Amino acid sequence: MTWNSLRSLIDKNDSFLLSSHLSLDGDCVGSQLAFYWYLTSLGKKAVMYNHDPVPAKFMFLEGAEAMRTELPDTAFDVLAVLDCSNLSRLGWDTGKFAGGPIINIDHHRDNNAFGTVNIVDVGAAATGEIITRLFDTAGIAYPPAVAEALYTAVLTDTGGFRFPNTNSNVLHLCANLAEKGAVPPAIYEKAYASHSQAGLLLQSRIWSTLKFYFNGRVCCLEMPMSLLDDLGALYSDSEGMVDITTTAAGVQVGIMTKHTETETHFSLRSKGAVDVGRIAQQIKGGGGHSSAAGCTLQLPLDRALAAMLAIVEQELH
Repeated sequence: MTWNSLRSLIDKNDSFLLSSHLSLDGDCVGSQLAFYWYLTSLGKKAVMYNHDPVPAKFMFLEGAEAMRTELPDTAFDVLAVLDCSNLSRLGWDTGKFAGGPIINIDHHRDNNAFGTVNIVDVGAAATGEIITRLFDTAGIAYPPAVAEALYTAVLTDTGGFRFPNTNSNVLHLCANLAEKGAVPPAIYEKAYASHSQAGLLLQSRIWSTLKFYFNGRVCCLEMPMSLLDDLGALYSDSEGMVDITTTAAGVQVGIMTKHTETETHFSLRSKGAVDVGRIAQQIKGGGGHSSAAGCTLQLPLDRALAAMLAIVEQELH
């Protein structure tokens, strides 16, 4: 689906509700902010609503404070979904938009083309990359704050340029965003090197749970959700910790669990040899990329982890 199709739908409508997947990351935040800027620059009414709040580390991005966690009562002409493979991953009921136009801009390979307009590029490193290329191809000049949002989107979805989706095209794109006003050192510090004291205490507690399975081929960290209240930490303080699990020699799959007494969420990582996206897809509602994915089981930790390890074992090399 082309830029012309997207622009035509935008021109025909006046109000837009933007949303993205549960547990916001840098890509869905940056992508929403960039697309929000574009819509409002055209004089459109736009509101950003997500089930979960913006992680504190991304509040430095201009406009992030406008992201809402209360679903507006008013109706909108168009639902714009960014960086989300299917409507169920939004975490809220989209029934009121049934039959209405939906914009779907995404890079997840399990995207089910749910939109009226679908701009899905599974070869893109981030949804922010897709939006950047749409803007640049259409000759749209955008301010430094938008370049900063788009750079953050790509930086974080490449794991700080560490994941296999980092290539020369991505680096050229980020260089261009830097030329347009994004400041790489400042963005890196905010996204990866700024922690509250409670956040660091949380990470120390999570570190103490580290375990290896299957002769060191799987590394796992655990976070009881009760720790957040105990320490006064935020959910977002744990973001990115799962990436550390694959830094140990010999590890093929990294796992981080975030769990209550009845529910366990899994964040999965891989260096590339094992497709964790395929693992996550074996759980209803799960999905992601080959090197980064997630899913949730409505089970306590012990039963959920046993089920997940059984799936992982079948995929190990």
